[in-house]
Amino acid sequence: MEFVDFHKIIPTWDNGVWTETEFTDLQKYRDFVKSTFKEPGKYELDETAEVFNEQARLFRKQGDVYCIAPFRSKDFVKYWDAEKQKSTVGVIVHNNNKTWFLPRDYYFWINFLPIYDKIKKKFDFPQIWDVQLHMALYEELAEIHWKHSSILKKRQIASSYFHMGKLINRMWFDEGCVLKIGASLKDYINGSGSWKFLDEYKTFLNSSTAWYRPMNPDKTLLWQQKIEVTQGGRKKSVGLKGTMSGMSFEQSPTKGVGGPCTLFFYEEAGIAPTMDKTAEYLFPAMQAGDITTGMFIGAGSVGDLKDCEPLKEMTLHPDDNNIYAVESNLMDKEGKWGRHGLFIPEQHGMPPYIDNHGNSQVEEALKSLETKFEEWKRKLRPELYQLRISQHPRNIEEAFAYREESKFPLDLVGMQKRSIEDKEYPQEFVDLEEDFQGKLVVRKTTKAPISTFPIRLNEEDKTGS
Repeated sequence: MEFVDFHKIIPTWDNGVWTETEFTDLQKYRDFVKSTFKEPGKYELDETAEVFNEQARLFRKQGDVYCIAPFRSKDFVKYWDAEKQKSTVGVIVHNNNKTWFLPRDYYFWINFLPIYDKIKKKFDFPQIWDVQLHMALYEELAEIHWKHSSILKKRQIASSYFHMGKLINRMWFDEGCVLKIGASLKDYINGSGSWKFLDEYKTFLNSSTAWYRPMNPDKTLLWQQKIEVTQGGRKKSVGLKGTMSGMSFEQSPTKGVGGPCTLFFYEEAGIAPTMDKTAEYLFPAMQAGDITTGMFIGAGSVGDLKDCEPLKEMTLHPDDNNIYAVESNLMDKEGKWGRHGLFIPEQHGMPPYIDNHGNSQVEEALKSLETKFEEWKRKLRPELYQLRISQHPRNIEEAFAYREESKFPLDLVGMQKRSIEDKEYPQEFVDLEEDFQGKLVVRKTTKAPISTFPIRLNEEDKTGS
């Protein structure tokens, strides 16, 4: 049963001709987006990817200008209206029986939001990589299924740049949106953190596009999109009036999270020991009955194990946490399949194993990693080796593996632990009681044992066997 009217018209490049694709049914749109969601290395990007970032390339080719038509001319207005549509609904690309969908945030990011390229050592538009398209599609699927997003990732995939682009896309085009950025430490988001990227984006958009958006207030960790004008002798605020604010949770996991919220991004979610408490306070503000009206996104690489428990819980138990779940064989080194939040391993989007069209060359990357891991194992202390691979994980197990030196082979311990968790052994559930004489009485029971601690609040029976 659907609770909302749905209508979306998406610009479509069909084998060289621009047309439109119309969706009037939410489930059909969900099915379409899911059909384009694959796995890095399997997107089969080809020369057609030049359509994806055509405007960015045009900007550089024309001398750092997008539209050369006279200001406010018919062609000028037509160009910017067309690009606004693509930046608010996305783009579909068909070529030779292959189809790709670029969500609004991804299209806007690669065409209108330059980032600092540390390899080129200059500002330039993001390169097309399947791993970032993959992340954008995951978040689109979460949003249209009224779920939240959890992203366990390797380092260095421009996640902060992308997510600041996602926020500023909403700020630039959505009326009345309430956008928030949170982190366990203020330094992750203040003027030297992610907010710096927002300032860079705002400066570029206001100087290089037709979408001028003044802010008032306009200060670090607090924006509102409006400007004060005088009409008929009276002062009036005009603009989309969306807000963007940043907050940290050193003092309290709930500071500043009250009130409605359209989109909340938790920066450095792998170093966020109270993220689960923050999310619990946020979720009611993102709900209208059974419809999720806002989205929480937690994305990060793992830090200390004690600090990444909330991200681990969201990753491994997505359904319990209202997280959009995906299935893959990336649970462990044995290729076990499982449901989890989005996981981006080291072998996805790993330079130089990315072809000219942006496809991850997964097998080549894995071979390189195998050699590198063997070298680390020979040279590093066991605990340092475990820490090193947790920052370059090939599977979820490696990301959360125990990092202290152990007398036991950790790979075998991990396998046995998974066997216990998956109930791959004979078992009998019993209750143990003492009788009036203090003797132990064993009774069979149908109650399942406690399998998680702390016990989840939604467990009906918290006693266990």
